[in-house]
Amino acid sequence: MYGHTDATFQWEDYLVFSVMLAVSSVIGLYFGIKARRQKTASADDMLTGSGKLPVLPVAMSLSASFTSATTILGIPTEVYTRGGEQWLWCIGLVPCFIVVAYFILPVFYNLRLTNAYEYLELRYNRLLRAAGSLLFSVIILIYMAAVMYAPAVALSQVTGLSREISILAMGLICTFYTAIGGIRAVVWTDAFQLVVVWAGLLAVLFKGAEDAGGWTRVWEISRQGSRLPKFDMDPNPFIRHTFWTLLIGGGTNMMTVYGANQANLQRYASVRTLREAKLALILNLPMWIFYLTILCLLGLVMYAYYLTCDPLSFSHLKRDQLVPMFVLETMGVYPGLPGLFVATVFSASISTVSSGVNSLAAVTLEDLFKPCYKRARNEKPSKRIATIATICLTIFFGLLTILLTYGAELLGKTALTISFGVFGMVGGPLLGLIMNGIFIPFINSWGAGAGLITSLVACLYVGIDPVLYPPPSNDLPLRSDGCPYDNSSLVRILDEWNTSTTASSFTSTTAASLNVSSATVTTTASSDHLYLSYIHYSTLALIVSAVVGVIVSLLTCCNKGKEIDPRTYLNYSWCCPKKKCSSYNIHHFDDANGHKRNNNLVHKEVLREQDSISRNGTVTTLSSYYTYSNTTFNEQ
Repeated sequence: MYGHTDATFQWEDYLVFSVMLAVSSVIGLYFGIKARRQKTASADDMLTGSGKLPVLPVAMSLSASFTSATTILGIPTEVYTRGGEQWLWCIGLVPCFIVVAYFILPVFYNLRLTNAYEYLELRYNRLLRAAGSLLFSVIILIYMAAVMYAPAVALSQVTGLSREISILAMGLICTFYTAIGGIRAVVWTDAFQLVVVWAGLLAVLFKGAEDAGGWTRVWEISRQGSRLPKFDMDPNPFIRHTFWTLLIGGGTNMMTVYGANQANLQRYASVRTLREAKLALILNLPMWIFYLTILCLLGLVMYAYYLTCDPLSFSHLKRDQLVPMFVLETMGVYPGLPGLFVATVFSASISTVSSGVNSLAAVTLEDLFKPCYKRARNEKPSKRIATIATICLTIFFGLLTILLTYGAELLGKTALTISFGVFGMVGGPLLGLIMNGIFIPFINSWGAGAGLITSLVACLYVGIDPVLYPPPSNDLPLRSDGCPYDNSSLVRILDEWNTSTTASSFTSTTAASLNVSSATVTTTASSDHLYLSYIHYSTLALIVSAVVGVIVSLLTCCNKGKEIDPRTYLNYSWCCPKKKCSSYNIHHFDDANGHKRNNNLVHKEVLREQDSISRNGTVTTLSSYYTYSNTTFNEQ
């Protein structure tokens, strides 16, 4: 079934798309004006919402922050060409959210950190904090530029609008509402944009299923074509998609997003209590399952629709262009629907970019501006100066992202593909650095640093090698025997898409698109290359980081003679058999400026015991005290 259409963007499509951009701007303007009228505008409020945001929009923002155009354009095509095993990734989300919600999140929430990588200084030293912040900053900038580039190209190809204007419009609007409204605007806009994404995808899904002959036909054709999910129980980590790969690798892969990424860790501190933070995180599980199910079903619908005439058999069409072409053919005759899809793609990208810009501002404010200001003026910046600095940093990173997006256009397909992979490959070692600190009490800064470096090198090797030496394609068979002879309309559409290329993206927001980068891969892989499944990059990072970290820590006497903040790691009962399993209730005092959230660093020289720990004793530090008890943690 192949329904050609001469439909193009009409005024209804521009209206739908413009309304989405306008609503995003109005939300930012509203929260900016509200904060200034109530005189609550501050750096803390702009970066964490003063810890008073409602749970549901924060949960939706957590999901929207990494619901990018790459997954919308890539996962349906992955299912179309290789089958629906991608849906089994939903199973791997379960252990991810359990580990993050009950082990990682409580540590970060109770420390009340604006910059999540401040944890690395609390646990290790200032050098590792700087390394963590630097790695995050570089990767998120590259990732945001790539995320903005793909939808801008899609819009220019569908509507004829200049690609440069598309990038500028998207970047300026995103920067505007993030700078004016801070994280409140980001969270509420993310929630709105997530609804737009769901609405657009559902519209494409049901309209496409109708054109493909109905759901019964779609399911039967998918079954006959081996596109339905298969539970391959082979534990081989070098197979692209198996049950164990998607369970273990999919879980660790998503932990890099929810357990080691500033954009999401920052949101945990924006709600009132630890219980609400956990709820906001757990609500992401059904949201992600719903989202992945829609994308995988869309891939099945596309396979049924193009059953006898595969568009990828034409050399003009790239894989990441298949979904927009399907939308153009199925929805182009209904004015407004193509505009809804373009709004969907843009919403997914804008939500990612706004979250990234806000998190970069938080990291830079805490790691660069405040220390430099204190060193120059010999005093901490006032609330007003910190607020102005936050706004300026947001604008700076927004404009920098726009410039990098223009540069991404010049780099071409291969460089963009590598940028997606580097984001995932660096996320794994960063997650390993954090998890080592939380789960391994005796690991020291030498072991943590060695683990970070070795895991980073290992992940870069296994990730870049498939780009230089592409593996053979494992695509399932696709038919082209039913293509019409008179395909002038198809040629015209393909020529429109051929004006440029976009980043190839097949999977998750963190490690997508590194194994195959074109419609057909003809290069024969050498037997000397072991192509680890891209989903296992984070798994490899965790294993290497932990093994090297433990060995180096043991060789360097662990933490002998050093005071370690007890809030930064998990206390195990088997580590101290003479004591019962214990925990600490943490209470923060105001400092001289009355600021509770951004002065958590407890230097080693002041982290000392004032009283010996007894059954009901206390340990007092400069900025907090811990109440020792034999009860479970009291979530307040």
